[in-house]
Formats: sequence, C-alpha cells, structure tokens
Amino acid sequence: MRLLMSHLAQFSSLSKQGELLCTQGLAYLLQNSDARKSFGDHISKMVGRTINADLTWRAEARQKDGARPDLEGCTADGKLVVKIEAKLGAAFGEGQLSSYLDDLQESSDSGMLLVLVPHYRVAAMKASVPCVSAPTEDGPWQRGATSDFSVAVIDWEGVLVALKDVRSEPFRGDLAQFRAMYRVLQGYDIEPLRSVSELFAWRERKEVFVNLVDRVTRRLAQQSRVLPMGKDGPDDYQRRYVCLPLGADEPCFSVGVRDPFPGYTTPIWLRFHRLTPKFSVIRERLVASGFAQRLTECGGHIWIHLDVPLNADGESLVDSLVEQAQRVIEVAYQPL
Repeated sequence: MRLLMSHLAQFSSLSKQGELLCTQGLAYLLQNSDARKSFGDHISKMVGRTINADLTWRAEARQKDGARPDLEGCTADGKLVVKIEAKLGAAFGEGQLSSYLDDLQESSDSGMLLVLVPHYRVAAMKASVPCVSAPTEDGPWQRGATSDFSVAVIDWEGVLVALKDVRSEPFRGDLAQFRAMYRVLQGYDIEPLRSVSELFAWRERKEVFVNLVDRVTRRLAQQSRVLPMGKDGPDDYQRRYVCLPLGADEPCFSVGVRDPFPGYTTPIWLRFHRLTPKFSVIRERLVASGFAQRLTECGGHIWIHLDVPLNADGESLVDSLVEQAQRVIEVAYQPL
C-alpha cells in the first residue's frame, strides 16, 4: 500500500529537507516510552556500552558555540548522555564532530557521540570518524585518554528494525510512514514515471533522479573507490565520476542529471570529459561502434543519454540504467 509520506517524499520541495525530516521524525517517534527503550537497547548492543533506556530526546538543541547536533539524549534530571549527528548523503561540516564532543565534555562527566548514517556509509564513516578522537580498533573510539567519552557509528536501517519491536498500533502506523519516507529519500522506493511529461518535469522530483544516479554509480564503481557527488557548470549537471582502468591509466566517466539536450527526454546522462585520460581513444571507439547515433558532443565532451523506462519500479529503473551504462563501458574500456 502506498503511504502518504512515501508519495510526498518524491517531490523536491520535501526531499531536499530529507535529513531534517528524518531527524525530527525520529525525535517524534522517541516520544513513545517503548520506542525509547528499544532505541536505548539497540544503541547499547551496537556500541557495547550500556545506555539509559529512557532518555528524553530533543532535536537540534543549541550548544554554547551555536552549533546544533541533530539529537540529544538526557536523563530525567537533565544530565546530557548522548549526542547524535544524523546524515543521509551529506558530508560533515568542518570541525562539526569535534564541536559536539567538546560540548559533551563541558556538559557532562561522561557521554557518547553517535554518528547515524545509512548502512552503505557505515564503512566509510568508520574510516573517517575516528580522526576526531583516539581510534581503538573498530569502534567505539575513545576521546583522549579516558573511556568516559566515546564516538561510534550506527545505521538508520538498524534503528528502524529495532523500533519494529514496539507493538502499539498508533506507533506502528507512524513508524510505517517514517520508514516509507526514509526509503524514498534513500532511493530505495521510487514511484514509476507514467509519461514523458513527467520526465520533462524531472526537476519537481529532482532528488529522486539524484538518488538514482547515486545508486547506479555505486554499482558501476565495482571495487573502485566511490567518489563524492559533485556539480558542474551552467548546465547544473549533478554527477558522480567513476574511474576504471584502461591500460596504465584510469579514465573517468560521470553519470548525472541535467536538462535534456534538444530532441531528448531523459534527464540522466553519461559523460566522458574531454580532459580525462585516453579521451581520444574512447571517443574513437564509441564513434566507430553502435553508439555513434547516441552521442552528443558539447563543450568538447561526449554525452550519451541513458533512457529512463516508464512504468518501472525503483529496482527496475536502477537495473536498466546500470545495464545501459555497462554497454558503453564494454566499448570504451576494451583492453588496449
């Protein structure tokens, strides 16, 4: 059954506030005492340190330095125990986590900072988060020489599973709405596009298409490092590069969203930048192949449209886009 929040989360006016919606939504769910217990038990299990199971959770409480962590958990007498910085796809601001840890140390004699991210980001976060503390193996990481303050990474999916243990009917309905919204914001659930006119109106659902690009490029990266998303030039081309070996070099292509070139309907385009290594070799190969009719040259770059099938669910959309891109890769990255 399609839920209201899963429908509304498709639109950019709502989805661009995704992290705020998830933070505030979690704070709302944690007003339920059984949810607080399940959440506290889940944190304790994940980090190997007992957390009070009935904390009071508040969203975006302002610190002395003006920063606002996404969630704070306090005991009944007001003692600060946990700060949570929740992310979907965004990066951390400079000094953000250190600021939260410093405030935690000033406010309490012990505590924990949790980084809450989608499951696919956990490994990368575990590699980068310890830089704000003294890393010890795989986490949680201690702050300085004392074990009273520590940092750990947990994932949204695990939290959602833990909250499913709460059986009250009003809460279960709220959790279903929250989970549906989260899945759309992460690009897991996408409403089928019904017509070409919906493709032309892609900016109304821009974040849906950006999420498609995110999922497609993660699969195309194979075993190579997943690069950050970026944005180029006047065309507002929001893309991610994927770099694959070709001889001694690693030419890169990007997949991203932009307004279609004249005569096309799709907003998703694969591009070989003119400055990427082996560009002339790749161009010659593509021109000589069956892709010649699909090439658009603009700005000195090669652009190839990736068609977005209509009436397809999210998984089918991703599969189709990956398959189209892989056909290009097979031609462009033939061994020298």
